[in-house]
Amino acid sequence: MQFSFDNQQQTIMGVAIADRQCYRCVRDAMLFNVYEGWRPTVSDVQRAVQEAQDAASRANRKFKEEFQ
Repeated sequence: MQFSFDNQQQTIMGVAIADRQCYRCVRDAMLFNVYEGWRPTVSDVQRAVQEAQDAASRANRKFKEEFQ
């Protein structure tokens, strides 16, 4: 499946993301990696959304350590 997103519906490869900020963060992070050659799957998108929404995730903890 080709990487696609819809800004109006807030979907990435068919995965809907209700929170606008979360959608934009996940979309931008994935786009950067797609430009570098990565080919994400739908499950990659779902996992990225879960990580972004989980305040206790490793990535969010690391972000807080670095920027707060």
